[in-house]
Amino acid sequence: MRVAVAAIILLLVGCASAPPPVPQFVSLPADIELARADGPQHDLPNLNVSIVRFTSIEAGNNSLYSSASQVRSVETRYLPYVLKRTLNESGFWGDVRVLPAADPSAELTVTGSIKASDGLLLRLDIRAQDATGRVWLERDYSAYASENKYRVDPSYLVDPFQNLHNQIANDLSEALLAMDRAQHAAVLDTAMLNYAIALSPESFSRYLTQDESGVTRVAGLPARDDPLFTRVERLRESEYLFADSVDAHYGSLFTQIGPTYAWWRHYSYELIVGNQDLERKDATRGATRGSWYAMDRIYHTFKESKMNEDALRELTSSFDRETTPIATQIAGQVIELKGTADFQYEEWRRILRELYREETGL
Repeated sequence: MRVAVAAIILLLVGCASAPPPVPQFVSLPADIELARADGPQHDLPNLNVSIVRFTSIEAGNNSLYSSASQVRSVETRYLPYVLKRTLNESGFWGDVRVLPAADPSAELTVTGSIKASDGLLLRLDIRAQDATGRVWLERDYSAYASENKYRVDPSYLVDPFQNLHNQIANDLSEALLAMDRAQHAAVLDTAMLNYAIALSPESFSRYLTQDESGVTRVAGLPARDDPLFTRVERLRESEYLFADSVDAHYGSLFTQIGPTYAWWRHYSYELIVGNQDLERKDATRGATRGSWYAMDRIYHTFKESKMNEDALRELTSSFDRETTPIATQIAGQVIELKGTADFQYEEWRRILRELYREETGL
């Protein structure tokens, strides 16, 4: 039995101990302070932010990242919520929501791809674009977790990569503060018209134009008492209310899965760092691969990491299956939506478009 376990341990060390490739990016400092608003920039409303569920880009077949592939589904929904909490804490923004798909009424949309995540390294490709099409931010962010982040039992409320989220928030707030009042107003108006065009392009497309650089310009605004536009405003408020319920779903996921995900990161970090340390010691003394104690510890750390991966998979599947049906009323009709939060969101958007056409006869 001891020989069999030793064989498994040697296999794990051989597969997972390869040092990570030299990263082609600049890692962020360990401590980055979050910039906070000290008051309103002007008398216009704060911009609302929609953070779209992240996508995942696996780092090829590199064994350093392969063990994390089972939790990517969790991270694509979990990490956007960490960023949302950070943006809320900064105080620069209006409503910040995590949504499963792009929102046509968004004033600022943030998208992201997970390029690497293993407890030691987090690397995100982040893009932020406002309603006019102007890109605020397009950058590759990366950070390594330091040893002191894992010295105590992990808590999902204390993120080991908070410095990365703080930097993204700081870059966004810096871009916001660089805007003048006219630019800010243009984003608000364009977002409203984008939503109107999504409902009825034949009625509202003429109010927006694009310049040579692809930036959208407001060519005019509908009259405030235009009945078609009044219906658009009413439906947009209904959309916001439903989007709040979808965002709350991601908040529940963050709370329920957070503790298990924090432990997965903890064990994954220990496994990678332990393997790298063992590799360095073996190279120094030219001996066989480490002591029995060291390899046994790595083996048990690997088991704990895999157990947490399995728990995350089951928690996520259970959470998706148990999505509560949402009953809502609009225009005197009671509408019940079932299925996953992602499906409910898309179905709600479809119902609003149909309702607008029925009301207006367009």
